[in-house]
Amino acid sequence: MKYEFHGMSTNNEPVDNEFTEVTENLFILNKPFNVELDNKEVELYLYIEAIYKENYDDKNNLITIGIVPSFNSLSEKHQQDILNQYDITEDREKIKEDKYWLLSDIISYGFSVTLHTELVSDNTFEHKLQSAKAVHSAVTGLIGFELDHMVNRIGNTGWDFLDEYCNDIDILQLALERYKS
Repeated sequence: MKYEFHGMSTNNEPVDNEFTEVTENLFILNKPFNVELDNKEVELYLYIEAIYKENYDDKNNLITIGIVPSFNSLSEKHQQDILNQYDITEDREKIKEDKYWLLSDIISYGFSVTLHTELVSDNTFEHKLQSAKAVHSAVTGLIGFELDHMVNRIGNTGWDFLDEYCNDIDILQLALERYKS
């Protein structure tokens, strides 16, 4: 069977046990991978978020492949942003022990980079979700190329966002410096 997602294709079957289903619609690749920023190595996880809109008027479902830095790769400021949502120290320690819940929180806080998104109909939803899982190695294998792409309209790349999340670098300044005449 052929699996295709956002221009990537494979005949290899997806291996579901390579992912942990964190919530009904969030799957995180079990094996992290590393990239190098200018000043440090960052541990990343690939995630797939599948939003099935059967209960909404809009019947276009959304499947996204992205990356999220591990908690330890985030800057201290952003680590505190995540932990400060929990009032009790005991809760903070408990959440730090649950890697997948912590990654889910990091994604919820917006400290992730969206790489590929597809709108899919109800009748192709499950196959597209399996396709996203099947092509994940193409994304992780070409992560430098993936992060080189512009992510927003002012010219920031995925690398810029990782620098902001992991080094507290101002992404607006990065874009301005890049396009200074």
